[in-house]
Amino acid sequence: MTQSLPPLFAFAPFDGHSEHYVSLIKQFSAAHPFRSATVDELLLDDDYHRRPLRPEDFEFLKFQKPVRVLNVSRLPALASGRTLLSIYELDVARLPRSSEPAEWQHFADFYRDDTKVLGAQIAPFLEAYAFDYLGADVDATEDVATAAARLARIVDDETTFWSETFGRLMRNDYLEEGLRFIMVQRWALAVSKRRAIAQAEASGFFDMLSPDDCPSLTGDLPDDALLERVAAACGVTRRQHAYWQFYLPTSTAKCNLLYALARRPDRAFGLIGAAFAAEAEWLAFGLALEKACAHLQPASRRPADAVERKAELVERFSNAQQRIAERFGAAATGQCVQGLVAGERLAERGRWDLGEQLRWLSAIRRYVDFAHRISTRIDAECPGIDRETFIEPHEMCSTTHVHNDHRLVTIQEGEMLFWGNVGMQLKMNQGDMVLIPDGRLHGSTVVSGECTYHQPIIPDDWVQALVVELDQPAKAAA
Repeated sequence: MTQSLPPLFAFAPFDGHSEHYVSLIKQFSAAHPFRSATVDELLLDDDYHRRPLRPEDFEFLKFQKPVRVLNVSRLPALASGRTLLSIYELDVARLPRSSEPAEWQHFADFYRDDTKVLGAQIAPFLEAYAFDYLGADVDATEDVATAAARLARIVDDETTFWSETFGRLMRNDYLEEGLRFIMVQRWALAVSKRRAIAQAEASGFFDMLSPDDCPSLTGDLPDDALLERVAAACGVTRRQHAYWQFYLPTSTAKCNLLYALARRPDRAFGLIGAAFAAEAEWLAFGLALEKACAHLQPASRRPADAVERKAELVERFSNAQQRIAERFGAAATGQCVQGLVAGERLAERGRWDLGEQLRWLSAIRRYVDFAHRISTRIDAECPGIDRETFIEPHEMCSTTHVHNDHRLVTIQEGEMLFWGNVGMQLKMNQGDMVLIPDGRLHGSTVVSGECTYHQPIIPDDWVQALVVELDQPAKAAA
């Protein structure tokens, strides 16, 4: 019975064993390619073999409770996602950048056998940790029509998201910068998603399907020429993974879900469902780019018919699901539904995560103002509020990370550059401060001889009372 299908990923078998796996993760992250970033490594100069993991975080991350819907943007999800992507891509050949001996050694260090063995040991644990929530309470008995409607809904929800997002970016005069961050998430990581699907195809995962009904992340919507023009226009021109530090947790998770399924022949049908969900996201992104970046399209190109393209996608999925049902029965179609639901849930969480990051970045000056208002309130109401204090030397660089709570960064002495996007440099001097909401990706570099700064931890209701003003600009100004 399909009702008894095991979930694609489950953390329960690992419950109580986290300490053992964390010890292996520490050994893995101690490899030289994974050390924390230095001041000159905000962008990695096309260095595929360098993956800053912030290994110091594994000294306190316990990985005892798996990722849940509400904490997909927090540090455990970010750390597990970066680690998983590094593990998977130890099997991808990227040749040395030059013939120099040091570069050859750098290349060889990335692919060391002992590192790969450790990665193989910890990957199942991290997959279960990161993806347990994607498989909870899935009705695997959905018929073809219901599952196809679910796929169509992904396109619709993504389309609505992009319309609202581009509208916000334009209102905040942040379209170019916002596109830059978006292209890092979508275009820079498209290589990994395509590679995972190609790996699955080469391994026979799609052999049961008609070639015309296979999921794909290539084609004419969006076509690579448009993607390259958009990327060039906003400055995302380096090779993968030069923008490693700016991948959101949900962005790496989307790649990792495809990689994880593509490595498991027993979950081939789940991979098909997840790949169609990824294609639905890709289609909606292409439709949105055609509208937002029409000026970058050749005059001869006619915009795609959104209704027609969505219908074509749904038809291919329906054909694939029907063929699976005829040849392999209810268990196989149920697993395909599981993969589709996993992709749908991850797409929803990705929209939220990206939307919140862009909401923060595009209104960073407002968050500076919020910080000052919160600081005044702290002085008046909670002078003893919990806070952490840091004293850091010149060129101390913080690999991009997130916090599991809302924090201020307030500079007592010295100077710092603060960022949350490629090319962003918020200069902070004595007395300056900014609000960093829970789960927002950021990093910093000390540019003075020394910098002393504080991070008060802010109650959620304080922050939400201010953030609501972002959608009421006229009222807030009055």
